[in-house]
Amino acid sequence: MPRSGRDLNDDAGLGSPSLPQPRNDIELDLTSRPGSGAANDHPREQAADGRIPTRAREREQPQSLDESEVKTLTDIGTFRALAFEDLARHRYRGDQDETKKHLASLIRKGLVRSRTSYPEGVVYVTLTRAGHRLVTAKGERSNPSQRLYYGFVKSREARHDAALYRLSQQVVERVELMGGRVRRIILDFELKQSINRRLAKLKSLPDAEGIHAKHQIAQEHGLTVVQGTIHLPDLRLEYEGPDQQLAKVDLELVTGHYSHRNLVAKAQAGFAIYAFAEDAARLRPAMQDPEIMQEILSL
Repeated sequence: MPRSGRDLNDDAGLGSPSLPQPRNDIELDLTSRPGSGAANDHPREQAADGRIPTRAREREQPQSLDESEVKTLTDIGTFRALAFEDLARHRYRGDQDETKKHLASLIRKGLVRSRTSYPEGVVYVTLTRAGHRLVTAKGERSNPSQRLYYGFVKSREARHDAALYRLSQQVVERVELMGGRVRRIILDFELKQSINRRLAKLKSLPDAEGIHAKHQIAQEHGLTVVQGTIHLPDLRLEYEGPDQQLAKVDLELVTGHYSHRNLVAKAQAGFAIYAFAEDAARLRPAMQDPEIMQEILSL
């Protein structure tokens, strides 16, 4: 479900939504100030409820991160926003207390911020600018080629990004079971940025040359042209197989709003297709169409 109109620059944060967001118990646990700590260092910047404003916390950057913090920040930054429950399940093996403790520490350091969606009440976390800057610093990550993002987006897109994290974990487990290792995760807007830059140069070409060049650009990105369009997956995992050969898998998270035409295009593009459980049942009959003939997997 590629997002249109989204900022493709990973060095630019996004503003807050116009509607105030309710805070649930998890977010209160994450952002509440301990009895002593950083707030005492900035008495004039302490908020009325005892918390340090985000910008004050972001100035209190640590000089280094431990391995656990780097992994957590990398997970969050890879998908821009993650749901607390998903991070607890996959990064902390279901230990919510440990997750709260680690995230609360990262929030106090100004590296992460949280938000609760309305009306679902789901707690999401994202990197701050300071968190993004620190975790992308040279030497902090084991895989510096992995692109990271920061800043919240619209609630619907935050839900989508968080779902892609769950989807990636399913595929990572399968790759590791067969003896492989995931090297990099690529989201749609990273591919879009690269491809659009190339496509912009084709406008002055004659039609035949432009069509040929478009197919070449798609091929160079491991994609295909379907119905005259280079279709982008929501998520690409690049991995090293047990034979040390590099491979990739392109994943698409579809919804009940997908038209038959879109489903056909995604299937013909060769994407593995997933859907939320509530959408999968409605979409499965359409997937039996001779133009598609592909299994849809529940997330």
